[in-house]
This record gives sequence, C-alpha cells and structure tokens, in this order.
Amino acid sequence: MKILITGTGLVGCHSASELISQGHSVWLFDASPNPKYIEAIAGKKRIKVLRGDLRDLPTLLRALKETKPPVVVHTAGFIGGEVANPPYRGVQTNTLGSANVFEACQIAGVKRVVHVSTFGVYDWENIRRGPVKENFPLGGHTFYHATKIANELLLDAYARYYGFETVVIRPAGAYGPGHYRGGSTGGMNMNELVRACLNGGPIVIHEQRIGKNDFVYAKDVARGIALACTVKGAAGKTFNIGTGEVYGPEDFQRVLKRLFPKREITIVRGSAGDRAGLSRVRLDLSQSKRVLGYLPHFPLEKGFRDYIDRSRQMGFWA
Repeated sequence: MKILITGTGLVGCHSASELISQGHSVWLFDASPNPKYIEAIAGKKRIKVLRGDLRDLPTLLRALKETKPPVVVHTAGFIGGEVANPPYRGVQTNTLGSANVFEACQIAGVKRVVHVSTFGVYDWENIRRGPVKENFPLGGHTFYHATKIANELLLDAYARYYGFETVVIRPAGAYGPGHYRGGSTGGMNMNELVRACLNGGPIVIHEQRIGKNDFVYAKDVARGIALACTVKGAAGKTFNIGTGEVYGPEDFQRVLKRLFPKREITIVRGSAGDRAGLSRVRLDLSQSKRVLGYLPHFPLEKGFRDYIDRSRQMGFWA
C-alpha cells in the first residue's frame, strides 16, 4: 500500500521505517528534509521524499496527486515551546498547516487520515488519578496545547462533513535518535543524557530535565502508527500509545547503572516546588491493545539500550 507521511522528524522517519518493513511504499513530505537522517532511520528502499510546506495547499495537492495514497499519516508541525517562537508562525504551521492536510486529503479522495497528536492534550493540571483514558477531558494554556487540541477538533469536523476515515494517535513522551528540529525539549534532554553516556566519565541525571513521565521509544510509537494505518476497527477512534508506566530519575539511574556498572551516576535534584510539577499518572492502553493489537516492546531499559547503541553507530542529530 502507498502511504504518505508529513514530517521527517523522529516520529515520521521511524513510522516510515516500520511501514517499509511491512512491505508498504512510503512518501515523506517535508519543507526541509534531512536526507542523511532519513536514510539512517528509514533506509533507501521503497521510500521517496517530496519537499513542500504544510502552509502551501497547492503543493500538498500536487504531492497527493503524484502519490495517490489511500492513507496519509500527519506528523508534521512544531512541538512545545517552539510553537510560541513566535506564536503566529507556530499557529499558522500547526493549525493552518493541518487544515491544509485535511483539505488536500478530502479533495484527493484519501480513504484514511492517521493524525499524530500528543498525550499533552489532556488536562493534566486537573488530573489527579489514572490511568488516563482517551475520553478524559482535554485542556492546556500554551499555544502548543491549543494547536494540538484544535487540530483534533478540526479533523473530526472534516471527517464528519466529508466522510473519510480518521484515526488519532496520542503518543506519550516519545524519545529516540532524532534531530528534534521541531522543538521537542523532552527529546533534546534525552539526547543530552545519551550523549553523556557515550562521552565517558560521570553521568548526571537532572531531575528537572527528565521529570516523571511515560517515556515511549520511537519504535513503539511507529508500530502503533503502522497499526492505525491498516486495522479496520480503528476508524473513528483515538488511541494512547505509550508504555503504560511512569518513569522518573531513579528509574533512569537504575537502568544506567545496569548498562554502565563502572560509571558514577548521580541525580541532581530540583527544589521542592520544582518537583511538585514533575508528576504524571500513567496512560490507559486498554483500547490500543484491544482494537489495534498494540503492545509496547520497549520498556525503559530496552529502549534506552537501543537508543544508545544506535546513537553510537549513527552519531547525533541534535
């Protein structure tokens, strides 16, 4: 099957790799793709790269006319604080860009749109107990949260009006070898920790940078997205994709001590006030398991080991 993916970052390229391994042909659409990174993650076979900006609807239409994919996976956009740098650019790219993707899909007759959102859309300030299910309230006060929630609402409106299939994926804190040009602070912090692991000497884990989160490896996110492209019962549904566990600095310290038994590994604590904002409750993965058949294959130690090994082989992109 032909599949077009917007975005050539961590999630886009790992999704391309997973889909290619299953025999699909993939086109990547991005304004400024990094050919070396794409090749390192997804390879060269059964993949083509198209250059274009999400804000340019005619270019998107030409890309879909050329590829004629029955499925489009939408991953492109800014992340975190980059959406507010400055806000107007971030909103245009994330929201207008997404509306262009949805509009191009309905014009081109795309059967299914798999939209990659984030678990950041949940109203975390008011969630005290978990596990967090897909029907939990949404909320947030940043431009990032606003654009991601708006995109989910826009996609639902497009699907209801035009009748194409949609699947929404809400990944947890995704990490892995990436360039993080889109602005993922969490991803960049993880990259710095891996860099410290490979540089030799003491390893310092900064509590405020790592926090407590459901950290999901990029290969697991990619597998969830690949399932969303093909599973018949997924249409019209939203899925959490994570590990279903919450990891904190102590978990990283324990993992790194097993991976590097001769190294000094310490945690730098934040203030009591800082720590109060670090807690998360775990995601509920029952719908992803039941409908998609998704199971995480990379708990923290396995994921971090693979991350380190691949970074050692490939170098760093951030």
